Amino acid sequence: MRTGSWNDQAISTTKQIQAAVHRGDWEGAAELLDYWMEEAKVVYVVYGTWNRGWRSYLEGKGVPSDEIDSEVERLQELLAFPDGQLFESSAHWTQLAAAAGSLTHRMRAMELDSDEALDELEQLRESWRQHHDRGADFQSGLLTFVAHRFGEASIGEAYEHVLSPYLAERYASFDIRLQPYEETLERNIYLAFEAMRGHLVGQERLGDIDIEEDSDKIVLSFDPCGSGNRGQRGDPIEGTGSRSEAPYGFGVTSAEHDWAWNERGVCYYCAHCCYALEYWPTRQWGHPLRVVDSPLHPDETTVANPKKCTWTIYKSIEAIPEEAYQRVGVKKPID
Repeated sequence: MRTGSWNDQAISTTKQIQAAVHRGDWEGAAELLDYWMEEAKVVYVVYGTWNRGWRSYLEGKGVPSDEIDSEVERLQELLAFPDGQLFESSAHWTQLAAAAGSLTHRMRAMELDSDEALDELEQLRESWRQHHDRGADFQSGLLTFVAHRFGEASIGEAYEHVLSPYLAERYASFDIRLQPYEETLERNIYLAFEAMRGHLVGQERLGDIDIEEDSDKIVLSFDPCGSGNRGQRGDPIEGTGSRSEAPYGFGVTSAEHDWAWNERGVCYYCAHCCYALEYWPTRQWGHPLRVVDSPLHPDETTVANPKKCTWTIYKSIEAIPEEAYQRVGVKKPID
């Protein structure tokens, strides 16, 4: 874990590594780089779990394997790396992990100077950005395939199939049937920072997070998040457009659904934040884990000043507003 206040946690691990290199703290830089890879690994493993889950869902619905394979191959070609290589997650991750391991070992042995270390760190960050963004877009593509095959409402069913077992394990520590809400708070906030740093949020794509806090809540905002909202805005780094437009055509909600905040214009990928952080936990143990305000496409994503995505974590159940329950189709419990 990274130590420090919430304001410290809002600073990207990338910047923390850079600072350690500048002050000549090679062991500290290496430890932070190990942790940086842990942040990335969590996202990589999650996407791999989901990829297997979408296939399982589609096969369970009777979609032939060769039809699924054809769509996967189409997306791998569509999401090719800038050098033209098809997007294949496992092989690229192995290369990235090897490069990270080499860099940490040479940091610890003090076998490179600061300029070399910072240059290799930047190459590593860019390699992860390319990998990460394609991994997120791949989820959007498969969800759009589900919607085209079985209708938009089936996405909620697909999320239930894929996410429910995963959430039951990952979020078990937040179950207020097992411990009071206040005892889950610090872990909830910490994991929120850790996850979004791994998504390389922010326009510089370093992982920096904006934070506001008052007596009732802490609000994290991302300009943009590195996954769904980045895809909706388009990618200025690679010069590609919104993932809801050609040649991608990844879907957004055209109707209202409890699993997508009952709003239209929610990208199918972004809807997983609703399902995982609000819809599912509210039905499991009676309250949302984090309350998300996801920008809607196109009115809040492709304008001159696109809206930030925000996550609000309330410091008590009492502070969670009634609206947070209504938007996912339930009423706030009355003690």
